[in-house]
Amino acid sequence: MKKYLIDVNIADDHKLVCEGLTDLINQSGMAHVSHTFTTLESCRQAFEQRRPDVLLLDLSMPDGDGITFCHQIIQDYPRVKVIALTIHDEYSMIQRMMDCGAHGYVLKSSSIEELIEAINSVWQGQQYVSPLVTDILHEGQARSVVLTEVEKNILRLICDGLTNPQIAVQLGLSTETVNWYRKRLLAKFEVKNSVGLVRKVLEQKLL
Repeated sequence: MKKYLIDVNIADDHKLVCEGLTDLINQSGMAHVSHTFTTLESCRQAFEQRRPDVLLLDLSMPDGDGITFCHQIIQDYPRVKVIALTIHDEYSMIQRMMDCGAHGYVLKSSSIEELIEAINSVWQGQQYVSPLVTDILHEGQARSVVLTEVEKNILRLICDGLTNPQIAVQLGLSTETVNWYRKRLLAKFEVKNSVGLVRKVLEQKLL
């Protein structure tokens, strides 16, 4: 009886990466790459006709955000397992990808053996996160700042350059209340002023 090979697609804008991964995955004897895509749109169009078992998805694509695309694919085609295969090792990126329903997260620095293990694991209905990624998540959760909805809204407006009175009008709060929240945010992020606050938000990609 012929062994079933896991059908894999790859979405990555680097052709050499697609070609190299295709050869290595096909040599594993466990999975087979049937299609590769260098844009999200070409991947989306192909999925209208035929879906793979597993999609290896880069997060930085020329025509869109891989995280948003992952969410759409999982909603539209729930049987497709999506694994992020990326260089992004930032806590915020990993957390956002997992929050949108990704079945796995593997860094491009990982070995082909680990990638094959990830493909096999998600195909069998398990979630796979690289050990290094797991460490990043644990470390990030330990030092991440927890914000209330009001704090998130105020932080977003601070990043847009609004003053305390302008924020107060936008959110229907008093200027004194907004000033209190601004001081609270500075303390939470351990910065001295709004410039440092915005820099921290951008570095951690919180908004």
